[in-house]
Amino acid sequence: MLNCQGCHRADGRGTGDAVPALSGVAARFLSVPGGREYLIRVPGVAGSPLEDAPLSALVNWMLRRFDPRHLPVDFKPYTAAEVASYRQLGAYGEEAGTIRAALTASFEAAVPAKP
Repeated sequence: MLNCQGCHRADGRGTGDAVPALSGVAARFLSVPGGREYLIRVPGVAGSPLEDAPLSALVNWMLRRFDPRHLPVDFKPYTAAEVASYRQLGAYGEEAGTIRAALTASFEAAVPAKP
């Protein structure tokens, strides 16, 4: 609530281009190459004060809560070790928006949402 909700809002709808929506979108990143890493390396996640285990639990919850429709059938929840490995690469900086745009452009070719 303290670190995410202020910008992404309680319902995950975001606050425009600067803070994109999580609702109906977040799990789509899991269907494209690089998307899984992206979700952890965005500045707000990578720089979270949470330890890796609670952060992985939070991201898994977020995906199920805000975008269950696009969650892959074979979804493998993030683990603390996976989160730690992505965080060691560092948070994306100014390139985060460019990377996000490229990933979202590739959504159209990805697996369709569950009915």
